[in-house]
Amino acid sequence: MTVRVIWFKEMLDTLRDRRTLWAMILGPVLIMPIFVLLPQKLMQGQVETQQRERVRLAVAGAENAPALMAHLEASGEVVLLETSDPAEAVRSEEAAVGLILGEGFEAALLEERPAEARVLADESELTGGVQVGRVYNLLDSYRQSVVEARLESRGLDPDLVVPFSLESVNVATPQEMSGAFLGMMLPMFIVLWALVGGMYTAIDVTAGEKERLTLEPLLTTPVGRAHLVLGKLMAVVTTSLVALALSVTSMLVAFALVPLWNGDGEALRVQVDIQTALLLVLASLPVVLMFSALEMAVCILARSFKEAQNYIVPLQFVVLIPAIGVMVMPDLAPPLAGYAIPIFSTLVVLRDLFLGRVDVAAFAVMTGSALLYAALAVLLALRQFGRERVLFRV
Repeated sequence: MTVRVIWFKEMLDTLRDRRTLWAMILGPVLIMPIFVLLPQKLMQGQVETQQRERVRLAVAGAENAPALMAHLEASGEVVLLETSDPAEAVRSEEAAVGLILGEGFEAALLEERPAEARVLADESELTGGVQVGRVYNLLDSYRQSVVEARLESRGLDPDLVVPFSLESVNVATPQEMSGAFLGMMLPMFIVLWALVGGMYTAIDVTAGEKERLTLEPLLTTPVGRAHLVLGKLMAVVTTSLVALALSVTSMLVAFALVPLWNGDGEALRVQVDIQTALLLVLASLPVVLMFSALEMAVCILARSFKEAQNYIVPLQFVVLIPAIGVMVMPDLAPPLAGYAIPIFSTLVVLRDLFLGRVDVAAFAVMTGSALLYAALAVLLALRQFGRERVLFRV
């Protein structure tokens, strides 16, 4: 009963604090979908625009290949810009792609000798590959037409030089494709919000109480020190879970409403089944408890709200470093013992949950070790609240 009273009191204080409400509700609901979807939509819009527009192609030596120029113009996909320096035209963004045709280009083709052509592009442009690919396709179609003409002039079937057809088929289901995308990004955000979601509450129930001079009167009440810590811890865990749930839900809803773009023009609808959602919650609970207890243990050392914020910053790097590592190495498969590493193991399991390839033993090791670390963090918080030098540090 005493723990519940302390929890209720801290939750009332939390709901009165605008900073906590922002971190718990508005931040996850508004910021996360924008942060994830906006770059995706901007990139998609830019690529679609480039696919619709004609490619500005700077050509040097156009007089050497009148038939090729006619082929490019007839395609309706390029705007030809004759210049003596295609490289400078590309660098100055006067043209998107450059093309240099060697002397005697068309004569070499007529004499059935290799002709020389070079395509120039600025590879520092992230979306420049779309326009370069379109130019390559046009040049390749012209090259194929030359080969077919040569074979037909000899009475040969052009299919003779095509021994077999080749087609790439993606056997992954749409759910697996969307899971691969979610598994790359969401684990980092889940673990990060497990830390950030309850941060302001953790600061408020520790350093905030010190700064407002309300901690000492609270300690003089008949409430046991352990009950006091557990009540405050429950409040931090509650706000963290609410923030985490809102963050993940808002992103999943956003992904469901706005399909992902896979780079090939195909829309992917995000789907997360009930079983996966329950396992995500189960995998997240221990790390939420661990972070909440650690935040309280660290923040009680501070004299003020601002000082506590400074103490919390290093914890964010503890999350970000392994999160980025898991994100850039999507095929990372640690040994079973690796699932006992705190934070890292949670990130890997969350990623595998989205990919639908969780190993039961790995999940059990991660959960068991995470609960152990959470218990140690709670004991640390209890120890900190039992030290008078820490509580009355001024």
